[in-house]
Amino acid sequence: MGRRAKASRDQILHAAREAFSERGFDGTTLAAIGAKVGLSPSALLRHAPTKEALFSAAMSAPADDLPPIEFLSRASGRDDPGEVFRRLALAIVPFLESKLGENIARWLRARTAEEARTLTLPFDPRERPSPPARALALVEDYFRRASRSGRLEVRDPRAAALAFLGQLHAYVFLHRVVRIEPAVALPRYVETVVEVWRRGAIRPSRSAVRKKSS
Repeated sequence: MGRRAKASRDQILHAAREAFSERGFDGTTLAAIGAKVGLSPSALLRHAPTKEALFSAAMSAPADDLPPIEFLSRASGRDDPGEVFRRLALAIVPFLESKLGENIARWLRARTAEEARTLTLPFDPRERPSPPARALALVEDYFRRASRSGRLEVRDPRAAALAFLGQLHAYVFLHRVVRIEPAVALPRYVETVVEVWRRGAIRPSRSAVRKKSS
């Protein structure tokens, strides 16, 4: 078996960012970060002299500012909306949890009261359109196409897109901030959301209607 290639600095910072977001600064060990990229703690310290320095570098490194939902631009309005919703939810919720975890980790490591009062947005608020606006536009455009094709029955595609995204944000808030007990597993929650939409706005395809009436 060949030796694993050395991890790049970007890979190390990405792994550290993930670990700190998941467990916080105090709950994250250098060994846990190293395990993600196949490096020992001592090897990690060649890239940053201390755990604190690694935290600062990882949390300030550039990161994705848009969830992986570009597939929506290729989704047909005739596709099963339930399957599209399921794929959307399973892409967006982990992304939101990661971004929230980053902010919590930063807040817990704040050194001053001013830093603790500052909310660090996971994107540049001066960017127009902002990443959240671009994500909403992708979802809204899909809702509009599905509505025109008869697969969704919604009066206002933008409002419907906001309602769907709100359900995903609610899951993250209740589980990561409020920390409700017992927690509901994400797949179970997603299936429930899809079921609610199927009983309301989602309509069967024309071919399914023809089969049922024949």
